[in-house]
Amino acid sequence: MKKNSILSFILFLVLYLVYSCDKVDCNDGLDGQWQMYEWVSPEGEVVGGKEMKIYYSFQLQMMMFQKLSVSSGYLLSSFQHRNTSILIYDPVKYKGNGHDEILPMDTLRQYGVPFDGVMTIESLSDETLILRSAETGRLSFRRY
Repeated sequence: MKKNSILSFILFLVLYLVYSCDKVDCNDGLDGQWQMYEWVSPEGEVVGGKEMKIYYSFQLQMMMFQKLSVSSGYLLSSFQHRNTSILIYDPVKYKGNGHDEILPMDTLRQYGVPFDGVMTIESLSDETLILRSAETGRLSFRRY
């Protein structure tokens, strides 16, 4: 009887771990909050840094963009993490109560996102993230 209880518990534990993994970090360390500390254009000119107060947050398949210098709230989008790149799409302005405003992709340009939404992950560690695109250049972040 005790053996059946132990086997049942182990089976439950295995099933729990397998099915709960869908909610665990599925983005290889990308999930979390990131503060931009440098934006360099494709031509090598510094566009800005911390003074721009740009933040990215990644969670599962959702992404949030925030400029703390702007009191207009934040923008949300869906994204897909594909090995060494991310695809950002379907941006909306969060207004609450299900009245979100669908936005064109070029709205995200002010956050360093190219029109096609594709950014290469040049580097990702526990503390830093560097994204690159031919259109907007190189964006460097620190985990916040």
